[in-house]
Amino acid sequence: MKITLAGATIDRRFWKEDEAATPETISAAYARISHSPKTVPELRDAAVREVEKARSSNEKIIYRMGHSSVAEHAVFNIDVEDASRLLVEFIEGHRLASFTERSQRYVFFGDKTFIVPPELKGGELEEEVMELESEKFQLYNEVVSDERFRKIYGEKLLEQARYVLGLTCPTDLGLTINARETEYMIANGMAHPLMEVKEFAKMIMDTTGSLAPSLIKYTRGNDHVYDTEREIGKAIDGMARFATDEKGGRVLTFNPNRRLVCSDRPTSCEDPESEVVAGLIFENSDLTFGEARCMARNLSDSELLEILLPVFRNYPVHSSLPRAFELMELTFDFDISASGFAQLKRHRLATLISQGYNPSLWETPDVFMENTALTMRYWDIMKRSRDLYHVIETVHGSEVACYVLTNAHKRKVVFKLNLRELYHFVRLRSDRHAQDEIRRISDRMVGEIKERYPVVSSMLCGKDVFLEVKKRIPGCETKDIRGL
Repeated sequence: MKITLAGATIDRRFWKEDEAATPETISAAYARISHSPKTVPELRDAAVREVEKARSSNEKIIYRMGHSSVAEHAVFNIDVEDASRLLVEFIEGHRLASFTERSQRYVFFGDKTFIVPPELKGGELEEEVMELESEKFQLYNEVVSDERFRKIYGEKLLEQARYVLGLTCPTDLGLTINARETEYMIANGMAHPLMEVKEFAKMIMDTTGSLAPSLIKYTRGNDHVYDTEREIGKAIDGMARFATDEKGGRVLTFNPNRRLVCSDRPTSCEDPESEVVAGLIFENSDLTFGEARCMARNLSDSELLEILLPVFRNYPVHSSLPRAFELMELTFDFDISASGFAQLKRHRLATLISQGYNPSLWETPDVFMENTALTMRYWDIMKRSRDLYHVIETVHGSEVACYVLTNAHKRKVVFKLNLRELYHFVRLRSDRHAQDEIRRISDRMVGEIKERYPVVSSMLCGKDVFLEVKKRIPGCETKDIRGL
């Protein structure tokens, strides 16, 4: 395997190699935009002049304050060569990166040599593996070179022949990835059971970390992911029991008085909480999804929580929950001001549908309720903005009329997101540092979800009370500093 850093977001004035040729200065400058009145070029100048100060700023904003999106302004272009298909599956399992892989459908791979897994090198099985992989390539080459097959399948021949190639077959890809996702990929790789993936993670860390040490910082392996999977597997083993029906089919049983025949037919989600647990069961067992659903829908609340506990116990506050939480989708509708909307629209993985601004609706912050005179002046401005809106609307249309509205004026929105994304949203927006208005909205979401779905929402809270809430769940004690 070979890893080459092909490019990165460097301030164009410093493309020549020197101290300032680091993508950290771009991230630091853009991070300061929200807190500084300086122009963007001035902020970039300051970051370039003081690289160490820029790095310190990145650490404070990204890691102490939790605004990880700042690291997304730094982007790396990486050549990945001679990666096995299994390693490629790991790499391309990360959503927020871009890949272009050499395709076995269009490119002849018969001149490649397979990769012997590091775990098997020098062992008694190495020779047997090499013999088998050689036979795969031999058959592949025979099929591709057969003139009869060429005439029959034409340009489709490589697509047909590739099925015999092993997952040890190496390939190359171009990887474009921001610093935030790079750090996440490294942490996942460091904890991965495959040595090839661990080696890849280390090479990526050495390649990118030396260029941007303040952005590629917390690369400790995400062991909590694999710890959680093992613990869920044990919980499943303790609950799932099978019997055989009179026709020889598999029957999932829970106790002697209850027998449930499982179906693989797709059904609607009758119980969102059990759907999340079904996803966890499916991912960590050999059950079909129909069987996993059958099992989950017949668990008590305490049994559902037993499956969820490893997630709540092991996952740190800044980690995304397992993708099984995406199986539960939630839709909210509410009014929100332009100021609040500025926060809401940052959640890019959610579905956000909005109406135009309503000039007759506005938010009144507490400061303008201090006394009657101040309130009346504030409302007078809101009403005059509303009236002028309607005058302009008549002549120029509503889009132009919006210019005379204020940050306080509201619009109606529909906000749809899955439970996994809701956890991320609430961690940020129910936190004590969040903007007041969006915190109230987030807290209302939490209240509704906890009332309807108390089990899967057990850890739904702002990051400032994460440890406190965690301690209140039996069996969910904080394990170590990762919970902070």
